[in-house]
Amino acid sequence: MVFDHKVDSTKFKIVFHVLLILGVITGNSFYKSRIESKELFIIATGDRSSESYRIMKAVAQIVNNENFEFALEVVNTEGSIENAKLLEKGLVQLATQQADFQINNNVRLVANLYEEVFHLIFQSSIALKSIEEMDGFKIAIASKNSGESYSFTQLVNHFGLDESRLSPISSTWKSATWLFENGDIDAIFRVREANHSGIKKFMVESNAQSRAITQSDAIVLNYPMYHKSKIPRGVFGGIPPNPESDVVTIGVDKLLVASEDVPSEVVNTIATILFTRKRELAENTNVAGLTAVPEESSLIPWHQGLVDFVNKEKPNFLQKNAEFLALMLSIIILMGSSIVQFFNRSKQHKLNAYNEQLLSIKVNIEQTNSLEGLKKLQEEHFALVNQIVGDAVHGKISGDGFEFFAFAWDSVSSIISEKEKTLVK
Repeated sequence: MVFDHKVDSTKFKIVFHVLLILGVITGNSFYKSRIESKELFIIATGDRSSESYRIMKAVAQIVNNENFEFALEVVNTEGSIENAKLLEKGLVQLATQQADFQINNNVRLVANLYEEVFHLIFQSSIALKSIEEMDGFKIAIASKNSGESYSFTQLVNHFGLDESRLSPISSTWKSATWLFENGDIDAIFRVREANHSGIKKFMVESNAQSRAITQSDAIVLNYPMYHKSKIPRGVFGGIPPNPESDVVTIGVDKLLVASEDVPSEVVNTIATILFTRKRELAENTNVAGLTAVPEESSLIPWHQGLVDFVNKEKPNFLQKNAEFLALMLSIIILMGSSIVQFFNRSKQHKLNAYNEQLLSIKVNIEQTNSLEGLKKLQEEHFALVNQIVGDAVHGKISGDGFEFFAFAWDSVSSIISEKEKTLVK
């Protein structure tokens, strides 16, 4: 019996594991079929270690896990130049780009993702006051397919540094740091976030120094896609501060762009996630909190989906002027109430005057001793009634007031009749 029990237990475990594997396979197949049944849009970013890859991967995860009418796929590339080529060929529909890189006319702006700055890192043994003094230097730059390479070209063109004075070497970040530590190169140029984790780690562990980009004001004037920025004091380490003081440099925005023919609903959804769900995105990347709606004066036209998002979020006239309109409404109500009270008092005064006249007629009727005098009082009574009826028709007295007067008028009419019978006898 013990043997049978063990056999049954073993069979149960086998069946359980088989069912579990089938469940996983079925669930995975269902998920893939669900994604494949939707229209797919591909986003080209930087390499897998880049913040642009991380943030767009987080956006794609939200879209694919929720009930949207489309799906997103994120692919890693060497950078902005490769992304622009992929966009032009229609192989991707959206891409991250450095703001300084020239794009095609059919590309539209979706979002400002975050700022990147120029990092110019030198061997500590090299004493340079400015870039202009660079002569015969070996400097590691990023791949020629990256926006960083394009930025480096713009920088050296400004200073007139040709190959006779400078030797750029295209390399990965890992290769660049290895060459630097072995003394095979003099400097490294990168365009990354000011607090990029890889650069921060390298600056702490190596004997390297960040140098300022001189003539930054002039560069910004010549290249409007750039802006003056800084690498803050202590961003690589607080005690002792590394760098020891703020390092003046050039900043350039990392953008999310899309082909013009991407449906506005898709771009609207992506913009909504980027701008309204930053806390969720921040679980994957620290730069999620830096995403922002671009300036309307941006050098790249807005995508219609971004326009729709902004118009939806933008307060309408009533919302924008709610406090002022509420104040005006309060004043109007107060003035209206005062006017109503004034007219009500006016109506009451007029009604009181009529009642006094009616009371006077009543007293005179009781005191008269002739039919002729009674007839005059009766005519005076009818004239008063006609006047008050006219005022009631034109709203000069209230309905309640007229009803009260009508009751008094009936009473006086009865008195006139009784008085007339008495005088005839």
